[in-house]
Amino acid sequence: MARGAQFVEHKGKEIYYVDYSNIKTNEEFLQTIKETNAFREKVRSEGKKDLLMLVNVSGSYVYGQVLDALKKSGRITKDLTKKEAIVGISGAQKILLQIAKTFTRMQLTVFNTVEEAKDWLVKD
Repeated sequence: MARGAQFVEHKGKEIYYVDYSNIKTNEEFLQTIKETNAFREKVRSEGKKDLLMLVNVSGSYVYGQVLDALKKSGRITKDLTKKEAIVGISGAQKILLQIAKTFTRMQLTVFNTVEEAKDWLVKD
């Protein structure tokens, strides 16, 4: 899968998948966020709502202005989503996630693998 945002199908349901995995620099992360935001605006203009959203940050480092950009992006995405899952959070990143959840009001549920997250998202 390509990095950034796209729709993927899992068990007959559509998942809004945001791939921020294995990003090591702020510049690369900010560029990917910019591309993801453009995709999100396209989704919004199409009137899509109640999205099943999966964010993958496995192997990536989030700090400084990247965290600020993610919080801003999360606030905008919140009104489009029904359920939110995240993969790739461990250790100190869990503290950053709690901060992001506070600012965005997103209810991200943490999973160990993409497949576990997808299964949970498509469950009624």
